[in-house]
Amino acid sequence: MTDHEDSKLISRLTKEYGRVHSISTSQLQEELSSFGLDTKGSVHVLQKRLKEHYRRVESSLHPHIAIWHRKNPHSHYAVIDFEATCDDSPADTDYMHEIIEVPVVLISVATAEIVDIFHEYVKPTMCPVLSPFCRKLTGINQTMINQSRSFAEVWKDLEKWIDDKRIKPDEEAEDSDEATTTTTTVGNNNHNITSLCFITDGPWDFKKFLAKECRYNNMEFPPMCVQYCNIRRKFSNFYGVRRVNIELMLKNLGQTFDGTPHSGIADSRNIAGIVCTMIRDGAVLDNNEVVDVSTAYCA
Repeated sequence: MTDHEDSKLISRLTKEYGRVHSISTSQLQEELSSFGLDTKGSVHVLQKRLKEHYRRVESSLHPHIAIWHRKNPHSHYAVIDFEATCDDSPADTDYMHEIIEVPVVLISVATAEIVDIFHEYVKPTMCPVLSPFCRKLTGINQTMINQSRSFAEVWKDLEKWIDDKRIKPDEEAEDSDEATTTTTTVGNNNHNITSLCFITDGPWDFKKFLAKECRYNNMEFPPMCVQYCNIRRKFSNFYGVRRVNIELMLKNLGQTFDGTPHSGIADSRNIAGIVCTMIRDGAVLDNNEVVDVSTAYCA
């Protein structure tokens, strides 16, 4: 395609985007419905969803033009939302927050679906008795904590859980050999991880809670968590809305919170639902934040 033809294509798509922004909410929903797309959400979400549909159409019609192609760089996302010890006193930067819940929801990019869940509670060591405020906020009771293991033990199990799902080099070679005769493609199992990105709701899970926990346990900050995706920032940038929390992201998508807020596993499941919707809407979710391990509270 020549530069002139390329410019005409860009101009045509720009006009289509302008039309999308000029029609009513009901017209947006009607048009989305005609393409079999989700019709729930705020006007910003509906507009973005429809524009991404037209971009994908152009991408399929003109596969040789790289600028139209946007692909998620990872095979899986791991949504994580810690719960930590807390009390109802005024905010104190020196409070010894200890992680007491480690929930991870694994998402396959290929299917935009949840494919597995890791979930364990953690026994804190410095403040082993939960405050009444913490119990009420998180729904975690003392018995659940007393029956749990240390953070180091739980984290080690999480790392093994993830590692067991990774495609090993010898497995890739084996799958490649099989593909020559069976047409089986590598990674067709939705649990097989080739590239993983952690997703959090804001910067606090890794930069605050995980960093402090590593310091308490004399652990190296986990390399797989140094770079991650802050879904709040991605959501705002992709749909063109102001900074949001879980409830507002769900509201923008026309969804409601399922479960009890501030339960780590419930929060993680709801964030995962947001992520799945964004994948279907065409969002590219890559790393957008980094933990500076030289200044983090870690060994």
